[in-house]
Amino acid sequence: MKNKRVAVLDIRSFEVTFLIGSRGVNNTFIVCGSESKKYEGFSASGFIDKQSFRDAVCSVVESVRKNYDGAVEEIYISAPSAFLSLVAKGHTISFPSKRKISSQDVEVLFDGAQNDLFASGVCVRRSAMYFAVGDHRKYFKESDLFGVPTSLLKGALSYYFLDAEFYDFLNEILNGLGIQKLNFIPASLSQATYLLPQTTREGYALFLDVGFLSTTFSVVYGNGIVREESFDYGTGLLIANLMNAFNVEYSVAEEMLCTANVSERGVPRDLKWTDGDGKGYPVWKINDVIKLGFDELSEKVGAFLQTHYGDKKSIMVMNAPLFVTGEGVTGHSGLVEHLTGRINHTAQIVAPELPYYDKPVYSSRMALLNMALGDEQERGFFKKFFNLLGGRKK
Repeated sequence: MKNKRVAVLDIRSFEVTFLIGSRGVNNTFIVCGSESKKYEGFSASGFIDKQSFRDAVCSVVESVRKNYDGAVEEIYISAPSAFLSLVAKGHTISFPSKRKISSQDVEVLFDGAQNDLFASGVCVRRSAMYFAVGDHRKYFKESDLFGVPTSLLKGALSYYFLDAEFYDFLNEILNGLGIQKLNFIPASLSQATYLLPQTTREGYALFLDVGFLSTTFSVVYGNGIVREESFDYGTGLLIANLMNAFNVEYSVAEEMLCTANVSERGVPRDLKWTDGDGKGYPVWKINDVIKLGFDELSEKVGAFLQTHYGDKKSIMVMNAPLFVTGEGVTGHSGLVEHLTGRINHTAQIVAPELPYYDKPVYSSRMALLNMALGDEQERGFFKKFFNLLGGRKK
């Protein structure tokens, strides 16, 4: 399975990336082809220009396939949280007497909980925050359950429903390119489970994926998402604020943002930032505009936490660490420090621990590739062999 290759399409709020990759040594990846392209993007209301998105997807897929020696018949696609609805549910099944847990029992547990749900959309994935047996022992890995004798099986389960219109639109585009088999992977789940160690996720963790036009805040526990919310925020908002405040072009505002460091204190009032034409702008004012954008993000995160976890019973969530990633934390300094001060959670940036891809901008595509390869491995020979001993059958 080490040489198994998968094709993935990573959908961000302003850019799409198509790549083909496989496992390397020491938890690295071998990328056989990759192409990225910007498009008009999406917000909480959906795609800003669906044709722009279609053109971008067709462009990156055709570009990589043209130089790839092989067929692409199946693809894994990141499902942005803006197009997903999450349902978390606890469920319990019992047996007449003690029995050893098998994969079939786990499937019955998942199916039983799902049958009670009234969610719209297409269920593209389900995961467990944790499992528990009759004596209250917790298991975070499904495989650790198999063979455990018990008369009771519980699960704190997460279900991910993809917007039906988004699902149909992606099928239409990719089927038109000759790719018939599509697998959707929730973007926040793939990133959280890839970037955060298992031991960290066995307690509550907060995960913030800051994009260009859309940002997602998730509460993570075990191998599932407890709650999450997407909202319109990102680097694009900060650039727009700078354009409006100083009446400058996009490129100038982008450079302002990239060179700013709002964590600096006591900036002299006469210190200027100078553009390519020699025109100066007060650094303190640039920083204030950016800080106002950071304040907006902090307020959204703080409001989410207060709404869902403001009571004393939620102390474990309110004390959980905050992990931040995404292209929205790249190119400027001070966001993490600002969040830490405003929402009283220790924030830190996380990114893939990989050569070249060790920046937050690559988190989404590398996490997608990692989960896609994991799914392929489960379908491989060793998984089939393990099924003979009671593993999951697919």
